[in-house]
Amino acid sequence: MLDIVRDDTALQADIIRAIETGAVQGIPRPTERFDTHLSHVFLSGDRAYKLKRAIRLPFVDFHESAQRRAACEAELAVNQRLGSPFYLEVAGIGRKGGSFVLTNSGDALEWVVIMKRFDTSHRFDVLAANGQLSPEQVEATASMIAEMHAAAPVSRVAGHAADYRQIIRTLRRTEEEGAAALGLSIDGDLFDRLDAELSRLDPLIENRRALGKVRRVHGDLHLRNLCVFEGRPVPFDALEFDERMATIDVLYDLAFLLMDLRRLSLRREANAAMNRYWDVARESECGLAVLPFFMALRASVRMAVAVEEGALELAKEYRSLAFELLSHPAPASVAIGGLSGTGKSALARELAPMMAGPAGARIVRSDVVRKNAIGIGLTQAADAAAYVPARRSQVYRDLLAHASTARKVGASVIIDATFKEQQGRDSLAAIFPDISMFWLEAPLSVRLQRVQARRGDASDADTRVAAAQETPANLGQVWRRLDARLPLPVLAKQALEHLA
Repeated sequence: MLDIVRDDTALQADIIRAIETGAVQGIPRPTERFDTHLSHVFLSGDRAYKLKRAIRLPFVDFHESAQRRAACEAELAVNQRLGSPFYLEVAGIGRKGGSFVLTNSGDALEWVVIMKRFDTSHRFDVLAANGQLSPEQVEATASMIAEMHAAAPVSRVAGHAADYRQIIRTLRRTEEEGAAALGLSIDGDLFDRLDAELSRLDPLIENRRALGKVRRVHGDLHLRNLCVFEGRPVPFDALEFDERMATIDVLYDLAFLLMDLRRLSLRREANAAMNRYWDVARESECGLAVLPFFMALRASVRMAVAVEEGALELAKEYRSLAFELLSHPAPASVAIGGLSGTGKSALARELAPMMAGPAGARIVRSDVVRKNAIGIGLTQAADAAAYVPARRSQVYRDLLAHASTARKVGASVIIDATFKEQQGRDSLAAIFPDISMFWLEAPLSVRLQRVQARRGDASDADTRVAAAQETPANLGQVWRRLDARLPLPVLAKQALEHLA
């Protein structure tokens, strides 16, 4: 087990008892307390008081009051910078007349972060456990994360492959020490596998660092550190005690959320989060190559912590998931064509979570490619110039280039576009000779009804555009026609049965 030094524990225990009994002036008696690996949190009225535990671990040292004060101040600063609305101030706890009091004095004995209290039933881990976490919520979360990453400061000194190799070494040591304390031995084959995968990815990881993909981010974006507040997703409890541990590839930051969703078998939500992040962040499909490793490394972190805490069944679960994420199943490629309103994007979203990949298939959509190419928001209407023949041809070239990159790095991909023009279909067949092609068909009345019902969608097609479209006369035999009036699960099942 990890060696934990508690130099201030006697004093801190007295302060904790005082908080719990309402004997700290300025802190109303708490109604609830919960503990994390590093903190004690007391809930009182509309406030939460977060106290750092007086501990020393291999990765963090809080055994002195000055260190805990610095950690509280760092937590306040980093979470406020990331836009969390919960963090109010840091205050001290000192003595006055024989009693403990909340104070701003620099000679305080202990320090707490004072936060707005929120409804813990709105935390993402609770929502997920209750079956209340929707793809729409995780899409909004992925958009928020992409925007948070875009605003985060770039680092050119951290995020080397050597930094991830050090994480693997630390995890190996942590698990070995935890297992030894329990009288167990461990098999290091997972860490060997992670090392081998990292060696394969070294050049790509270094290239991403050179491109500015390493930033000072949240660092701990699992479901327990996200919640719905005032109708929007909000992160909190960002990693504050080690700048280097939180200065990482943006996809390693995202990977914690995706791994958590995958562990809970929320494949639809994981796929929605991945695709929304890629679309909003305009992330290169090359990044799909590092995603299995990053997600497996996150699972391995959880596994090592579980072993240290003696939660062996949970550790086995994370271990199994890490191996699964590193298994690299054979990818599949799909093209979904059809006129506006046939439900191409709906089928893509239904099918993608079922396809091979750590978070399912990457969906490359012509509407999104078009908006990103001209630099406007995904739901912002493009002007007529975006639809002239030359621009449409360029969109299809870009679309196929994105899909080709995904395919080259071993990711499953779905290409979502009307494919009305012969040139686009010919290019598709030339670049992807073994792709599965599905053509959705529906009566005009159905298409018009669906187009009218769209809200917040990347497509600009209205009922006038949909009514003017005609199915190409020369689709040939390579496109398998599907009746778009069928329920989505039925359509997806038909598509899966005919994947190349």
